[in-house]
Amino acid sequence: MSNEPKTKNQSRTFQFDLKEKEPESHHMHETKEPENISHSPPKLEAPALDGIAGDIIKKILPHTEASEAAMLFNLLAGFGNIAGRSAYTMAGNSPHHTNLFGVLVGATSSGRKGTSWSAIKELLREVDPDWYQSRMASGLSSGEGLIYHVRDERTEKKPIKDGKRIVDYQDEIVDEGVSDKRIFLLEEEFASVLKRMKGKDNTLSAIIRSLWDGGNLRTLIKNSPDTATEPHGSIMAHITKAEASELVAGVDCQNGLVNRFMWIYTNRSKSLPHAGAIPMEQLSGEIKRLQDAVFKAQTEREIPLSAEAHDRWSKIYDEHCTGQAGLIGAVTGRAAPMIRRLSLCYALMEGNDEQTLGNLESGLSAWKYCEDSAGWLFGTPFNDPDADRLWNTLKGQKNGMTRSEISLKVFNNHADKERINTALEKLERSGEAFKKTEPTIGAPRERWFPNSAANC
Repeated sequence: MSNEPKTKNQSRTFQFDLKEKEPESHHMHETKEPENISHSPPKLEAPALDGIAGDIIKKILPHTEASEAAMLFNLLAGFGNIAGRSAYTMAGNSPHHTNLFGVLVGATSSGRKGTSWSAIKELLREVDPDWYQSRMASGLSSGEGLIYHVRDERTEKKPIKDGKRIVDYQDEIVDEGVSDKRIFLLEEEFASVLKRMKGKDNTLSAIIRSLWDGGNLRTLIKNSPDTATEPHGSIMAHITKAEASELVAGVDCQNGLVNRFMWIYTNRSKSLPHAGAIPMEQLSGEIKRLQDAVFKAQTEREIPLSAEAHDRWSKIYDEHCTGQAGLIGAVTGRAAPMIRRLSLCYALMEGNDEQTLGNLESGLSAWKYCEDSAGWLFGTPFNDPDADRLWNTLKGQKNGMTRSEISLKVFNNHADKERINTALEKLERSGEAFKKTEPTIGAPRERWFPNSAANC
């Protein structure tokens, strides 16, 4: 475990803060959560709570108002970070580790997002006290700030002098760096993080993507010399449904940022006016099992699928590689590697040397909850009533539709040109529709087609 020197921090939990010195960003104006009649909140299926993960959640649940799902994903992400990157699973040609990114989505007052973390962090502190004290952080502000806290040792060439004459050079350590490359980021104001990413020179989106991928981190900024070799970073963030609906569509979904996160619905599980502390003594057996599992996980090796799990994965793989249309598809586009990472976490928590069929089924159930959460959160494929209405009509028109036909058949001639343009642009940007220009006696005419008609 980490032997990083302890420094005085602002709270008992967080060793450092990634925020640069800048004015505090204003919170978004609190708005009523939008209702969506097309999608109901998801339900967590039983396999997601199999094994030690379920044992822990079931013992904690009577003592907290947090939801099972929120606690489960906090536990998986926290354990996955403590375990480090030694153990891995091969998905395609790439190794995938246990670093998970998740966003808990719920109302400010009733989502119990913070409560769900409080219930799990005490358990994780018992599992690895050093990690708890020194490897958790908050305040994502820039890519450079993130790299700094998992940075490598840095040396510089320094002259060796004989009197005033330089006779040689030697490497001198100017920054000892960070030896423990694990970092767990808790972002309770993820809306602010998403807004920062819109800055022209902000490198945070690119660095977060690299962190999920498990690659080395560096920026091309001249005055930022830090690099980070083989970091192991996990993120659990909090956001409201209103904030997510407003901000996620404004982030470039095509660059793969949002689909590196699991989107997780959370709500209060029950009313406990006199809830007390989580009784850690009741979890002593589970804590010991997790400590043993962490120790075993830190041996570098592949954790393959068992024969049964391999057969099951072969049969369902393709269905998890075919993305959905629109914004929901954009945020769930990494289903296959997400499932494999979740399955790996379940396997390592059990101390397994391979991913059993049960581990895979647990991962599948956990991911289904995330997919259903995305449907509940973003509501419709394009998160826009006009674009959805247009798509529902256009997708059945292999011969396409002119703008006049769109105006009449989709909007009953009640939409102006700008409104129709906005809906068409959303379909075109998503790759679900394209246009052709047809010559006429007068001005050329646009005809719009669903993407399925491209090869017809």
